[in-house]
Amino acid sequence: MGYEKTVARNLSRIEARKLGLALLVGCCVVILTYFISMSETSVDQQPSVAYRVGSNEAVEGKTRLQSHERGRKTEDQHGNTADEGVHRKNSSTIPHSITKEEKREPKQPEAEKIHAPKRDDRMIQMMKPICDFSNPRTEFCEMKGDVRIHGKSSSVVFVSPHQPREEEWKVVPYVRKQMENIPTVTVRAAANGGASANLPRCTVNQAVPAIVFALGGFTGNYYHDFTDVLLPLFLTARQFDGDVQFLITNIQPWWLLKYQPIIKGLTRYELVDLDHSDEVLCHPHVMVGLRFHNDLIIEPARAPNAYSMLDFTEFLRGTYSLPRDHAISLREHPTKKPRLLVVERKGKRRFVNVPEIVRMAEESGFEVVRTDAKFGDVAGFASVVNSCDAIMGVHGAGLTNFVFLPKNAVLIQIVPCCELEGMAAHTFRFPSSDAGLHYLEYNITVEESTLLDLYPRDHPVFTDPQSLHRQGFFKMGAVYLAKQNVRLDVNRFRPFLLKAMDLLRQ
Repeated sequence: MGYEKTVARNLSRIEARKLGLALLVGCCVVILTYFISMSETSVDQQPSVAYRVGSNEAVEGKTRLQSHERGRKTEDQHGNTADEGVHRKNSSTIPHSITKEEKREPKQPEAEKIHAPKRDDRMIQMMKPICDFSNPRTEFCEMKGDVRIHGKSSSVVFVSPHQPREEEWKVVPYVRKQMENIPTVTVRAAANGGASANLPRCTVNQAVPAIVFALGGFTGNYYHDFTDVLLPLFLTARQFDGDVQFLITNIQPWWLLKYQPIIKGLTRYELVDLDHSDEVLCHPHVMVGLRFHNDLIIEPARAPNAYSMLDFTEFLRGTYSLPRDHAISLREHPTKKPRLLVVERKGKRRFVNVPEIVRMAEESGFEVVRTDAKFGDVAGFASVVNSCDAIMGVHGAGLTNFVFLPKNAVLIQIVPCCELEGMAAHTFRFPSSDAGLHYLEYNITVEESTLLDLYPRDHPVFTDPQSLHRQGFFKMGAVYLAKQNVRLDVNRFRPFLLKAMDLLRQ
C-alpha cells in the first residue's frame, strides 16, 4: 500500500502537458521497435518457423497414433490380423492430415478437435490388413463385411469401397503352412466398382460367420487330430456359440464322422464341401485358416474371450457327457482306491512287461485299468479315461487322451531314451499342466530300452544320441521312436506311483 501511495503522489506532481508528451514519446518508441523487429524476420525464415511448429505437431500426433497402433497390433496378434507395413503408412500420413486441419482452423473449439482422431480410427479399421503371415506355423485371414466365397475356384473375395488397390494372397488353410499336399485358397481384397470390378455374384447369402479350413495333412494321427484341427477349430469357432458355418476343403468324411460330436458342438450349420461347391457363398464375417498358438496350447491373452485349456477340456467333457470334473481326493476319501489307466500300445513304444507293471501298481494302492483306444471309438475311450484318476504310458499319441481326464488327475509320461525330454515336454508336459492336471515324467535308462536288443551298449545310438538328432527328425525317429519299446524297471518306477498317490491326497 505504501508503494501505491508513493506512485500516486509522484504522478500528481506531473503536469498534464508533460504527461501527454511523455506518453506520445513512449508510443513512438514502441512502434519503432516493432517495425525494426519485423524487418529482421525474412520471408525465407517464416515458412521454416511454421514448418517447425507443424513438424512438432505431426511428431506429437504420430507418437500418439503409434502408441495407439501398438495397442492395436497387440490385439491383432492376439486374435485378428496385423501387418506392420500398413500401420507404418497410417502412422506417416494420418497425423499429417490432422496437422493440416489444426493449421486451417486454429480457433477450432476443443470439443471439435477431439473428433479428428476418431476419423483416423475409422480409416485405420478400413485399411486394416486382413491376412497375417507372421506366425511361422500358420496363416490366418479375417474379413468382415462383403465377403464372397467360390468353392470350385478356391477363392475368397473381400469387397470394400475403401480398398485402395487390389491385393491377393495364397493361403494354406491348415496350421502347417509348409505342407505341400494342402491346396491353397486365394484371398483377394477388391474395391467395389473399381478396375477389378469382375466380382462374383452371391448365389447363397448367410447371416452367420464362416470358417474356411482344410483337412488332410497329419490328420488321422490321433495327436495331430487335436493339435492341427480340433483345438484350433475350438479356438476359432467357440466364440460364436454354434452360429458359424464350416466350409471345408480337402474334406475327409470318415474323419468328420469320427469327431462328429465335437463338430456338432461347435456349429449348428450344415458342413460345406468347398471343393465341390459351385455356389457363391456370401457371409458377413469370414475366416480363412484356424487360429493357432502352439501344439495343444491356448494362450488366454491371445484367445477370443480369453479361452484357456481348461475351457477346451470342459467343452470336451460336456460334448461327450463325461460325468467327472474332478479326480478323487484321497484326503476326503482315504479308503478308496484311485484308478490308474495303463495305456497299452499295440505297436512301437509299447510296454513289454505289462503284467509286472500292473502288479506293482496294485501293490502301490491303485485299481488298474489296462486298455488302448479303438480306432473310431473316441466316445468309448473318453469315458474310460474320465473314470480314472491317473494315466500312464510311453510317449505317444495315446497320451493325448489326457484331455478327457478330470481336473487334478495325474498324467505320467514315460520318456524313451535317448535325449527325448524336450519333445516330451512340448507334447504333453505343458499342455497337461495348462489343463489343470498334475504331470510326472519318468525318463527310462538305456537298460530299460529294447534298443539294447538291436545295438551294442557302446554304439553311438546310446553313447552319442546327438549324432542322430543332428540328422533331423526322421533319422532320429527311425531309431528312437520306431524301433524302441520299454521294459520298465518297476522298482525304479515305483516312487513315481507313490508320488502320484500323494498328489491325489492334496
